[in-house]
Parts: sequence; structure tokens; C-alpha cells
Amino acid sequence: MAVILGVDSVLETIILTISQTFTPPVNGTGIIYVIGGGAAGSGSESVKVAGGAGGYSRKAVTFATGTDWTIVVGAGGSGAQDSGVVAGGNSTAADGSTSMAGNGAPTNGNGGTASGGNVNFTGGTGSGSGALAGGGGAVGVFAHGSTSASASGGQTTDANGGSDSPLVLGLGQLIGGFGGGSSGANGGFLSGGGNNSHSVANVNCCGGKGGIGGGGGMGSQTSGLYGVGGNGGDGLVIIQYLTVT
Repeated sequence: MAVILGVDSVLETIILTISQTFTPPVNGTGIIYVIGGGAAGSGSESVKVAGGAGGYSRKAVTFATGTDWTIVVGAGGSGAQDSGVVAGGNSTAADGSTSMAGNGAPTNGNGGTASGGNVNFTGGTGSGSGALAGGGGAVGVFAHGSTSASASGGQTTDANGGSDSPLVLGLGQLIGGFGGGSSGANGGFLSGGGNNSHSVANVNCCGGKGGIGGGGGMGSQTSGLYGVGGNGGDGLVIIQYLTVT
């Protein structure tokens, strides 16, 4: 699906949430952002690792109405009962001369890599190995993604808003939400989900979901029933016009 937003600082912003062939509506210049899918956190007492965040690639490009772009949007990893980390999918954008990739986070808790842009940042790793750890990694837009050091999910390097913070676009800039807190809170845009790990008998334990590109929080249960890792956030491709020719 393509969503077109009107933003004061830009001419037109097109958000691509599914894989497709994209034909620029007008000639011009702008920026493409490619964000890979975040990994789901583990849901196993024996594997205590949260999901890493997807890679982030940004590039200034020239758009032409006669040149199609092949867009692939990677899905976030899907958390499962008593499972290890589940990888996120790769996101890519290519037009024959430009090829960008924000890779999905792998199964070892590390963040996804990125390539092809003027800026390429690896996603933050998911934390783990302890009852007070297990927050998902965050997407990095000014530096490599941040990693949670506690039960809260990692947060973007330019976080601004609550855990349900929506996408905000400025001129060549993305602004994300806070990382999810402990007890399995969901992460905001570009940020990681929170850890949920306890030993209360017969209580299901589910990690928080990552925001777009963010890693899912760990969910482990030490006594009765089961743990479920939080889903990783889906990837995204954003087309932002800056000039029309």
C-alpha cells in the first residue's frame, strides 16, 4: 500500500508498506529511506535473547516518471511460544542504477545490516541473558542502532514521543518513539519492544512488539505455562520528494 502524506517541509511523501513496483508520479529529486524488518524476541527460558532491529539505509536520488523502482518491504519476525529469536525480512529499493538494502535482523539477536545508501546503519542488537534484560534493539537514523541494557526496549537516537508515537517526517529526518518499558510494553516507531520475564506460576509471558523496524522483546516464563517472544516490527520504504522538475 502507498500512503501519500502532505507535510509542510516537503512536497510529497509516499510510504510503501508492501512490496510493489513503484513508478514516480513526477520528475524530481528527493530521499529514499529503506528500513529492514526487526527480529522477534525469544520465548524460551533456555534462550534469553531479544530481537535485533532492522538495518537503515538513506540515499538522495533523482526520480523520473519513466523509471520504475522495485520495492521489497520485509516483514518483522513473528514471535512464537517457546522459540528462539525469529529473523526479520530484508527491505530493498532498486531502479537499475541504484540498489539499496535495509536487511532484516538475524536470529542471533544482532541488528540487520544496510547497504547502497549515502548513509547505512546497522540496527541495534537485542539484549538478553537475565531476568532484567531482554529489550529489543532500535533502528538507528543518525548512528548505528541503540541496544537496550535493561528490561526496556532500545530507543531511536532521536526519540521524541511516547511508546505509541507515530511516524514524523522532517526535511531528511525521521523521528521515532520511545522504547517499550518492562512488563512487555510495545516499542514506538523505530524502537524496540520491552522484556517480559517472570516466575509467577501459570501466567503467560509475552514480550513487547517492536515498532517499525524495531526488535521484539523477550518473553520467558520460568514456572508454568509459556513464554512468547514479541513480534519484530515490519520494515518500511519511504519516498520523500524535495524538489519537482
